[in-house]
Amino acid sequence: MLLSFLIAACNGNNERNLQEREQKLALREQEFANKEAEYKTLLAMRDSLMAYKASSTDSVLRTQAWPDSIAGQWNSRLVCRASSCSNYVIGDQRNEQWQFVADSTGLYVKTMTKNKTMQLFRGTLQGNQVTLVEQRDSTADNRLRIQIDLDLTDAKLIRGTQTIHTKGDCQANFSVELIPNEK
Repeated sequence: MLLSFLIAACNGNNERNLQEREQKLALREQEFANKEAEYKTLLAMRDSLMAYKASSTDSVLRTQAWPDSIAGQWNSRLVCRASSCSNYVIGDQRNEQWQFVADSTGLYVKTMTKNKTMQLFRGTLQGNQVTLVEQRDSTADNRLRIQIDLDLTDAKLIRGTQTIHTKGDCQANFSVELIPNEK
């Protein structure tokens, strides 16, 4: 009887220790993901600076800017509308924070999820149409390509589509709605 009580107590301690180790591992994985996102952003900045330097004929840096109506923070809602991918299901929803930023190298959008996963998109603005393409450095895995097309017809609501392509002949389409962040 005493032996079975000791075995049960040890099993409880082992399970508790295992849960603590899993929590620590999850925290370390999140920290690594944040550092990786920051690294990718820095590589993208380096690549864009090198591309600008190579294509620039004059020494004056020209700063591009988003229109005042869209510059800044936005809340997004993405809903999967069509998918031939196993990891995207029709009806899946995502909420992200978007930030429209610009510098001398171009127009960009930074997206961040609640778990702090960050992506950087390079933007082009033509009239009321915005096209965003995920900014990848030269060493990135090129099996995934994300493009976002937005229509700027309303200052309080931006709508569009996000298309995710993979080399495995997989494609997912999301509807995109952005509303200004009121903070």
